[in-house]
Amino acid sequence: MRVLAYRGPKSLVVEERPTPEAAAGEVVVRVDACSICGTDQRIFAGAHRAFAEPTGKVPGHEIVGTVVEAGTGTQAREGVRVFVAPNYGCGHCRGCLRGDVNLCETPRAIGITEDGGFAEFLRLPRELVEQGNLLPVADGFDAGAAAIAEPLACALRGSRACRIGSGDTVIVFGAGPIGLFHIALARIAGAAEILVCEPNKDRRDRALTWGASAAYATDAELPGGADVAIVAAAVPAAQQRALELTGTGGRVNFFAGLPRDRSRVELDTNLIHYKELMVTGTTASTNVECRDALNLILSGAVDTASMIGGRYALASSGEAFDLAASGNALKVVIEP
Repeated sequence: MRVLAYRGPKSLVVEERPTPEAAAGEVVVRVDACSICGTDQRIFAGAHRAFAEPTGKVPGHEIVGTVVEAGTGTQAREGVRVFVAPNYGCGHCRGCLRGDVNLCETPRAIGITEDGGFAEFLRLPRELVEQGNLLPVADGFDAGAAAIAEPLACALRGSRACRIGSGDTVIVFGAGPIGLFHIALARIAGAAEILVCEPNKDRRDRALTWGASAAYATDAELPGGADVAIVAAAVPAAQQRALELTGTGGRVNFFAGLPRDRSRVELDTNLIHYKELMVTGTTASTNVECRDALNLILSGAVDTASMIGGRYALASSGEAFDLAASGNALKVVIEP
């Protein structure tokens, strides 16, 4: 089989490897679609700590595939298309015991710590299979659209932390794919107004089509007093402004992680104190969010197919990553 292997910064190489076989408890899927995310772009650039060495590990964690082999002891059925929830844990640390496998003390994830979906076939570990990470996808449904359930699940975790309710005013910083997801989720939650701050005009226009009430080019234009502010862009100043623009008793989510060399931000903590703000951070997702996000896509409540700006074979992965980096497509899908 062919895989896309990491061989160093700016070097993702198509290589031939033996097709994997499923041992007891394992499952092998034929990868139907794996979409490129910002994490994959950092891996490609050589800026991800899980890919510090050019060992040939395979990235890709937004995956839909078809089960081709189910090892003994599994309940997976061959021929069934599944979405692969990528995060799984040790099962016994504090995070795992309360259901937050994304906060496991020894976290594992397909495409990050383990080989991922930029490959024709993928063997899924016994622990992941046992934890219920294979979620069925309806026959005939667009595999690329379903694969985007992974970033939607991450956005869903952040949105739920904000407890958005009917009548709320929500500010979203950033209108990339994650920002659009937060707009859609706020609309589904019943927000009365959804305001977006995004410097790119094309993305501002798209935000309006996704349900934003208004879109602003700079944070200086935004009105204050919001019930919820979500920072979906890796911009330190946006975290500062989120506290300023949220009203009393409001909720703030720092969704986007900052680069390691720019992660310290000066915040006016009196704003948190005197306005009694609840400030949260969220990272990745669990099977609960993945299942709910997939259902939102399968039901048509969130249209991820319209985000896909290009679909490429594994052999054309260079073009796929170039398009993803250009900013001219919200999502790019590789179909191995």
